[in-house]
Amino acid sequence: MHSCYVPPPQISEDTIHINEFERHHLLNVLRLRTDDQIEVFDGVGNRYVASLHDTSTSPLQAKILQHQFHPHSPPYITLFQGLPKFDKMDLIVQKTTEIGVNEIAPMICERSIPKAVVQQKRTVRWQRIANEAAKQCKRPHFAHVFAPEGLEGCLGRVDHLDLLILLWEGEKRQGLKEILRNHGAAKSIGLFVGPEGGFTDEEVELAAQNGCLPATFGGNILRTETAAIVSVASVMYELR
Repeated sequence: MHSCYVPPPQISEDTIHINEFERHHLLNVLRLRTDDQIEVFDGVGNRYVASLHDTSTSPLQAKILQHQFHPHSPPYITLFQGLPKFDKMDLIVQKTTEIGVNEIAPMICERSIPKAVVQQKRTVRWQRIANEAAKQCKRPHFAHVFAPEGLEGCLGRVDHLDLLILLWEGEKRQGLKEILRNHGAAKSIGLFVGPEGGFTDEEVELAAQNGCLPATFGGNILRTETAAIVSVASVMYELR
């Protein structure tokens, strides 16, 4: 059954109003027709089975046949990702969403190449990639992508998190696995991953002052996109 994303305001008691982007995909790409059934996710835990009502209308409407709510299960993961070069952020958003990240906060760090203000359309693109990844793996809760901001701004949005971890190649004592096993009761985790070149000493100090625990992957220095994917997967493995 083909899937689509429809935000909650476009869903009423018995009818789903499908936007033009999803309508084009369902009708022109997948070639669905009236009365065909689809699977609909609203991104906040609700899953619907619906039948297309009249494919000639815009917005496209679908009649709800089944509804299930899936409560969120811990851990709740926020990835604070130092902005990498080129399109690596696309891969990070896609793969960490598939694994189970809940929030992605792009960070403009000292060693980030795109230090200029990132255009809003990039955030829109990343959110769309996250939505597509969630649909592909049939995940009821979609990841939310924030607009890029600096490290200090990101540290200002951690109040809802139980544990903060900074992945840093300069850490020699504690590994990520060790920290996670020592904080097994944590239900919400913030992971800070630097851009190419890593965090500066000043950024590491600022993060530590705000409660971040530095962690290492061991002897290997990972690419930023690899570090993001591995760290999210490690949290899911250890704490779920």
